[in-house]
Amino acid sequence: MNKISLSVFFKLFLVILGTGLAVFGLVAGFMNLQYRQQIRDTFDKNIENYFHYLATEIGSPPDTVKAKALAANYSLQIAYSSDAFAWSTTKFEPQKWINRWHRMRKPGPQWWRHQICTVTNEDGSQLKFGFDPGKFMENHEVKVALLFILIGLVFILSYLLIQKILRPIKWLNQGVLAVSSGNLNHQIPVKSRDELGKLSHSFNAMTTRIQEMIRARDQLLLDVSHELRSPLTRMKLALEFLSDDKFKQRIHDDLGEMETMITEILETERLKNGHGKLKLKSHNLIEIIHSVAASFEARPPGISLSPLPETCYLMLDPERIKIVLKNLLENAFKYARPASQPVEITLEITEKTVRLNIKDDGIGIPEDHLPYLFEPFYRVDKSRSKKTGGYGLGLGLCKKIMEAHGGQIELSNEKTGGVKVVLTFSK
Repeated sequence: MNKISLSVFFKLFLVILGTGLAVFGLVAGFMNLQYRQQIRDTFDKNIENYFHYLATEIGSPPDTVKAKALAANYSLQIAYSSDAFAWSTTKFEPQKWINRWHRMRKPGPQWWRHQICTVTNEDGSQLKFGFDPGKFMENHEVKVALLFILIGLVFILSYLLIQKILRPIKWLNQGVLAVSSGNLNHQIPVKSRDELGKLSHSFNAMTTRIQEMIRARDQLLLDVSHELRSPLTRMKLALEFLSDDKFKQRIHDDLGEMETMITEILETERLKNGHGKLKLKSHNLIEIIHSVAASFEARPPGISLSPLPETCYLMLDPERIKIVLKNLLENAFKYARPASQPVEITLEITEKTVRLNIKDDGIGIPEDHLPYLFEPFYRVDKSRSKKTGGYGLGLGLCKKIMEAHGGQIELSNEKTGGVKVVLTFSK
């Protein structure tokens, strides 16, 4: 019920229904105030004349056969009384519905107030005519039921029509969710030429334009990265002729960072466009973990490997998984504190997944930065100092590699301090 109450279709339907009922009420109220008395007086006069006509038809003493026929045809109760005898078509009980009518009508001399009309004949006898609502409803209950069914169908059709007209709003909501999750290829159906149709068309044009802008940015970045490779190679060659070892080492480190950045950019782009396809094969993940961990064991604060199984074979690209582990461990060591505990590596194996956990005891990451860490060139430290990190490409590359393997990477702060990264592989 909560979903229905919050639905814009349901709200609009209630507005239209309420508007219709309000208009009907206003028109009925106006007609009642302006013409009620006039119509009632006219009706009372006509019904009184009609019952005098019926009294003449029935006669005195009454023609009981004709009286019963009239009562059956017009849903009436008829009673005759005189000094000689009394007779009625049915058990004459107008009082039970007279009381009900009194609660709904104002006092007055009208026949409808009493639901009974008495005609006195010339010989002193009396004919009483009463409306028989029970018999009337017996003759019309099927029609009344059909009327309510038709009204219900009208309401249902109105709701479905409103829902169809406003369906683009649902499509727009789905499109916004798809784009916010990174699917810029999502297009909204354009089924009409009204304002909602134009809005859907504008949304599709917006996503197409965003795609073009991102494609142009990535292409520029890719072209620049390619073009930088040749000058970097020449600079490294010229560097060999320098005699100042200290100055030479500083330049060599700078060139190494630039080469790393270019490699990460090119690798990310190849994975994104499908040109750098994975070289998948059944490989022992435990072997990769030991191989990468060995290169960090001599660095403080060290590595702590929980008891691992001897084998855990998965379909993966070993070289690219090594890139992921190296990047994550490099970050863990880079942001470690002097008194930090060793970086912990644990493995959780279930029926369908393998979870590799890397937990450090470092400075942690501000919570407001966590959602953006996998975006290219995003860094917590905006100064981009060498001492506080690289170029913000490593985690983005890790995510691309894990997604290419059909896996996931998750990053979160630990309550006790530090950061925990979870790599999830599907079996």
